[in-house]
Amino acid sequence: MARPLRPRMVSFPPPVPCFRPHTYPAPDADVVNLGLDEWEALRLKDYLGLEQEECARLMAVSQSSLQRILTSARGKLACGLVEGKAINIQGGTIRIVGRGYCRRCCHEWGFPNDRGSQEHWRCPSCASGNIGRHGLGNGGPPRKGAST
Repeated sequence: MARPLRPRMVSFPPPVPCFRPHTYPAPDADVVNLGLDEWEALRLKDYLGLEQEECARLMAVSQSSLQRILTSARGKLACGLVEGKAINIQGGTIRIVGRGYCRRCCHEWGFPNDRGSQEHWRCPSCASGNIGRHGLGNGGPPRKGAST
């Protein structure tokens, strides 16, 4: 019997849960299902460009698990794009977490939506106490040079 999966940490749900080719014939045609944990791994590694070690830490998985998640997600995306299938983003064993960001150095990290321990209220990069917190649905900290 396989061990049950531990929940993977996801910062927020995707803004668009389904992508379809504009020539998509019918709602029930071929669909590729991308898990929310796979979406989060792609967002952290490929979109934000974080190192694999940091991605694994943010998702609370090992680096080998993150690599398996990324390999699966990239394979599903390639299948959907090459074969012209719709891509649904849903499901998976996940836990939605809030995002903290440092107003001083713009470092970003995740923590549970409950108040969590006090360690989350200091920047893990520069130890500043000047942090902000994103709720669900926000994409990340302000870019460097942007007003806060």
